[in-house]
Order: sequence, then structure tokens, then C-alpha cells
Amino acid sequence: MQTVTRNHIASGIEKLDRFKLSHLNTRLEEASSLRRAIEATVPVRASSGSNGKSGSPVPRILVKRDDTTGLAFGGNKGRHFEFATAHILENGYDTVINVNDYHSNQARFIAASCARAGLRYILVSTEKVDKPLTGNLLLCKLMGAEIHRVPAEYAEKMVDRLVEDLEAEGKKPFVVPRQEFADLMGMFGFVETGLELEHQLHEAGLAGGVHFWGLTGRSIAGLRLYAKNRGLPWSATAVMYSPGEVEQFNDITVQRSEAVAKQLELPHALEAGDLDVLTDYTGPAYGVPFDGVFEAMHMAAKSEALILDPNYTGKSMAALIAEIRAGRVDPTVPVVFIHSGGTPQLFAFADEIWSWKGRGSIPSPSLGEG
Repeated sequence: MQTVTRNHIASGIEKLDRFKLSHLNTRLEEASSLRRAIEATVPVRASSGSNGKSGSPVPRILVKRDDTTGLAFGGNKGRHFEFATAHILENGYDTVINVNDYHSNQARFIAASCARAGLRYILVSTEKVDKPLTGNLLLCKLMGAEIHRVPAEYAEKMVDRLVEDLEAEGKKPFVVPRQEFADLMGMFGFVETGLELEHQLHEAGLAGGVHFWGLTGRSIAGLRLYAKNRGLPWSATAVMYSPGEVEQFNDITVQRSEAVAKQLELPHALEAGDLDVLTDYTGPAYGVPFDGVFEAMHMAAKSEALILDPNYTGKSMAALIAEIRAGRVDPTVPVVFIHSGGTPQLFAFADEIWSWKGRGSIPSPSLGEG
């Protein structure tokens, strides 16, 4: 299989328009205490594997700290919106319209990037319209967003009306959910992250195979695309954080990777089998955590002072812990957990986090949601 050099990938990224937003490179940190905490909960039936000299059923765990990118509490989307903001400015847009859930991290990042770039930002915030202004929604307000809170079924009509009014005023609005570039920016950002990680893993003595663990979306796909074109033995698991179809995710990911590979002049796009996708840890709905998520959050915080959120990184970590307990994670292959941020979401779930008393444990798929 044809491979490309680091310089080839770096030069392709450098050709993209960019509006600097993030503090890079982010750290790759060992999570030895978390590893021990997980090991203490692994049932005997799942501990038959051996991890070299230690015999541990739990692999070495490292955390890519993309929660520390800066910009309004940080997160992986800081990388994404460096490319998106530049694209918006270069194409003469003066207003950004976005539609997303009331506690959306993405909505927060767009508010932050618009504040930095001097762009007007209008957020159509859907669902839970009676919830208090807290977490990401509060930060959007603080950073100057004009917020319209509506039930999801009215969102498109609201956007249509906003676009019509803005265009009548002579404005040029960029509607995030309707723009193809918004679907590619995250994959660009994490192809570049591959450059960071290849160097960091070498420094950590991990130049061989590693297993990346993250959420379904553009980030984990970007890393896998980087590895495929570099010929690196990097595998990846993508955890679905809301109910959906794996086939649909794979189709969309392949299509986006083809567009990114063409833009960066890479010989290989992704194929459907390039990512292992887990569907058993979504909880009942988007934005609805289950007991295992709260256990994972408490375990990570108490062992490493690593703060996870209830909808994204909490679900991803819950899946990792459950799969280790079930003996489905190779203990001989180091795991790199992608911490994508999301910290302000904590405050939208404050009561649930505060009152959780350890009611059960992280489920295995055969046990349901917990």
C-alpha cells in the first residue's frame, strides 16, 4: 500500500485557510491511576489476558488532552473551527447561524470563534427550552450569541426566517448545518493531530501499534485516515453517543474522508471497516447519560482528576471500562483515549452528578443500559 510522508501531510494542511484559535500541541498523558482503578473492578472471568510482564487485564492507558485547547473551556472543536472560521471569513460571510441542542459544545465553540473573528452569531437552540441558562448555553450568551430557544420541529422554519430577514438586510449568512465544509473541518483538524500524536507516541516509546478510543465523528476518523495514509499500525474504536445506524455513520465517514483525501492529495480514503463502531453505550437518547457514565466520570475524576462530561467523553469512557471488564480489549495494545472536552456540560447535569450514589456499574452490552 502506498504511504505518504509527514511532510506531505503537513504541506497539505498548510495550504488550507486558517484562523488561529487553539493552544497546540495538546499533551499526551499517562493515566496509570485510572488504569489501576479499572483493574480493581475487572471480574475474574475477564482477567485471563496478559499484558506482558505485569499480567494486567487492563492495557496501558494514555489520554490525548484535547480538553486543553483553550478558547472558552477548550475541546477538540477548537481544532475544527480554525478551518471553519477562516473559510467563513474568506468567503465573505458576515453572520453565522447554527442549530444545535441546548447544551451543545459545538454551539459554544462557534460562539467563541465568532467573538474572536468579529462575526455575528445566531444560535437556534433546540429542545429543553424550559431548562435554565447554564453550561454551554450560558457561555454562548456571555460571548454575544443571539439565542432563539425552540422545539426541534420548529428549528428549520426559524432558520429559513432568519436567512430571509438577513438577506433582506444585505447580509450574507453562513448556516452551519447546511454547509458542506462544516462536515469536513474536523477531519482536517485531526489528520493534523496525527502529526502530533505520531511524534508524541514515539517519545513515549510507543512507535508500534496503539488503539485509539473516541467518539463517532470527524475526530477519530481523521486520526484513522492519517494512520492509513502513513501506513501506521493504529486501530480505532468509535463509540456512538446517541442511537443511530452504524451503516449510515460509515457511509458518511467514507464520503467525508474521500473529500478530505482529495483536498490533501492523499492516496487513501477510509473504508467502512476501518473503524470499529460500538452502539451499546448510547443510553436511551442523545444527551441522556446512564449509570455507567456517572461511574466512569467519578472514577476518572477520583483517580486522575480527569473531568469528563455526561454526554460525550463520559459515554466513551464508560464503553472503554465495560469492554475491558468484558475481556474485549486486548491488554497488550496501549489505548489512547481522545479527551474531546465538553466540560461545561457538567453544569447542565449538576443534580444528577451530585446525587449519583453508585447505583450499579457500567454495563456490558449483554446487560443493557444499567
